[in-house]
Amino acid sequence: MTEPASAPSKPINFLEIHAANQPDKTAVIGPQRSLTYGQLRDRSRRLAKRLYAMGLRPGDQAAVMTYNLPECFEIGQALYYLQVGLVMVGYRMKPPEIEYIVDNSDSKVLFFFHEFADRILPFRSQYRKLLPGGLISFGGPTDGAQAYETLFENPPEVDLDNLPVAAGPGHSMIYTSGTTGRPKGAARKADFIARPGVLSYLTETIRFLQMGPDEVHLICCPLYHSAPTYFNVVNFILGGTAVLQPRFDPLEFLRLVHEHRVTSVHLVPTMVVRLLQVPEEELRKYDTSSLRTVICGAAPLFPEYKLAFLDRFGDCLYEYYGATETGVNTLISPQEMRQRPASVGRPFADNELKLFDEHGNEVPDGQRGILYMYNSVLMEGYYKNESATVETFRGKYMTVGDVAIRDKEGYYYIVDRVKDMIIRGGVNIYPAEVESVLSTMPGIADVAVVGKPDPELGEVVAAFVVPQKGQALSEESIRAFCRERMENHKIPAALIFVDEIPRTPTGKILKRELRERLKSL
Repeated sequence: MTEPASAPSKPINFLEIHAANQPDKTAVIGPQRSLTYGQLRDRSRRLAKRLYAMGLRPGDQAAVMTYNLPECFEIGQALYYLQVGLVMVGYRMKPPEIEYIVDNSDSKVLFFFHEFADRILPFRSQYRKLLPGGLISFGGPTDGAQAYETLFENPPEVDLDNLPVAAGPGHSMIYTSGTTGRPKGAARKADFIARPGVLSYLTETIRFLQMGPDEVHLICCPLYHSAPTYFNVVNFILGGTAVLQPRFDPLEFLRLVHEHRVTSVHLVPTMVVRLLQVPEEELRKYDTSSLRTVICGAAPLFPEYKLAFLDRFGDCLYEYYGATETGVNTLISPQEMRQRPASVGRPFADNELKLFDEHGNEVPDGQRGILYMYNSVLMEGYYKNESATVETFRGKYMTVGDVAIRDKEGYYYIVDRVKDMIIRGGVNIYPAEVESVLSTMPGIADVAVVGKPDPELGEVVAAFVVPQKGQALSEESIRAFCRERMENHKIPAALIFVDEIPRTPTGKILKRELRERLKSL
């Protein structure tokens, strides 16, 4: 039996508003089931009460590992009622990576899709911070974990609107790889939306992208990345409908757009390329005229692909520049894109962007500089990593290591990266993380990892390996070693055996030289 919707509380709860005003409107369309706003509210509140009875409290964190499924919305809203931080775990991660994030984030509960049980349950002794019953599986039967659906049965009496005040809300986090080889949790409080300036920032996003209450938003990028999560929040604020695609496939994407009259979607460049590769005769089977806002980012999109997409799908493509830590910092419209296809646009909302040289001096228009940003949605810091947080700031401005040029009209162009991050299909991979794994393999004396250009994915991982003397290493043995210890997209696509790694007199790897060497292979 559905509870009557209560008045919105502070911080503002958009689920309560939409459930009161449009309880029968579809909020989420998944592969197997859908939810109206009224149903989503009812199930989220039931789940929140059960989690509270288990011992989860305001100020805690809970982790989720899943494909894009309706459970993401139920869990996320239940945690919001409790002011518990949501920690997303990538579904490609291997056991040591999952264990590290759950432990480092101080998560008290781990929700996971049943297909991932073999990467979690055999190592349950490693999850020492979880509450009793804190391993919760959904989507199918799983021995050794609490069944998700049982949490909705006979919920206890808990007044969710008057919970005891905590010292502070929990931290919601998306982990981004670090140059030290360990992921870092980019943390924002669970009541982040109540922070000064955030609602105005979201409203300006809505205005620029011309989104509205009739939005049908397709989510095909994994929700453990920050950008699809952000644009999903924008859609949720509007009271739109979210259509979930668990894994991207271009033809399935086109079918969903056609069937549900999708109006907006977030893509990464790899997805744009794959949609451009769909034959014209295949594309004609689907009506994509409902698309009015296609948002692309997370990695550079070549100008020729931008123009080809606009020609094929109409003037619906928007590009942004941003990062997990800094939010969306620039936007460019389809009309501006046709005039400046190499640009990522201009700052919007309250974004303040600065370009500094290596000495901390601002650089003039037309010159390269390290890009620093300030806005209302910056992360509060890397969770439990003050030193890494301090390193990214210059005063109030933060950088993620990109180099940019600003033209005299205020448009920005990303031209390089200070850090050696590899962006494979919109997913960030730091070489140090791969190097730290390869360096532990018996038979490897030295290793260096760089990005290798790829026409479809943008970049792939390339590893230069120095074998120990007398050791016979094969590409397959190295990849087999990696498969047990890292996500598949981090495994080197190219392995080059060399006698030594070029270094400076101080021991720093000359990665520019390695990239040049790749061009001749």
